[in-house]
Parts: sequence; structure tokens; C-alpha cells
Amino acid sequence: MKKPGTSVDKRVTNDVTVQTFNHTSTSIGGTADGLRRSLKELEDELKKDEDGKKEFETYLKQLETKRADLQRSVDENKAWLEAVEKQGSNSSEQQYKRLLEQIQTIYEGAKEFHGKGIDMLIKDFGYHIAYKRWNDSFTAIPFKPK
Repeated sequence: MKKPGTSVDKRVTNDVTVQTFNHTSTSIGGTADGLRRSLKELEDELKKDEDGKKEFETYLKQLETKRADLQRSVDENKAWLEAVEKQGSNSSEQQYKRLLEQIQTIYEGAKEFHGKGIDMLIKDFGYHIAYKRWNDSFTAIPFKPK
């Protein structure tokens, strides 16, 4: 500052205050750079988190779709089971028993005709069940249904 009536300018700062000012400004600049780096790291992490969130939401939608499909399948199976139960458990068992009886009847008939066929081979062609004789022209493997 200049005093009125003087011609000499007095310096406001000295070397110590300049050095302190430089040190302070350097520290502030370093802190600002550190904060910028930290902000960039946080922004990068935030972007990764957002990408991870999108990936998780996509996976969650897939799981929800799969769950809905499985629930639909369970509901269909329950409906089918209820329909079968309404028919009565005996109807399925009765159908199975009738089928077994029909198969047994058919098989008994087949056994009877097989026996008649073997008798015809023995009578008309001289077939021997237990072994083949040297003069037999008929070849077959003996078989009798049980």
C-alpha cells in the first residue's frame, strides 16, 4: 500500500507468504486432482453396477418366465388329476383288469391252436417234439407256450 505523500511502494507480500501461498495452491490442486480421480472411479463403479443391475433384471425375468411355465404345468397336471379322480379310481383299475382278462382269453386261444398245430404236425408229417430223426424232412425248434 502506498501512503499519501510517499513515493515508495511497499510490498504486501514477502517470500514466506509467497511460499506459503504456493504450497497451499499446490495442495489444493493435488486435492482437486485426487477428487477428480475418485469421482471418475465412482462413476466407473456406478456404470458397472448399472450394467450388473440390467443383467440381473434380465436373469430375473427369465426365472419369472420359467416359474410361470412351471406353475402352468403344475396347474394342468392338477386339473388332469382332478379329472381322473372324478372318473373314479376304480374305472382305471377296472379297465386294466378287463384288458388283462381279454389278453388272457386271447392267449388261451393261441395256446389251444398251437397245441392243435403241433398235433397236426405229429400226425400228418411225423414230427417228433423231443428230437429230430435222421429221416425227418421237417425242421423246427420245439416250443410250447405256458
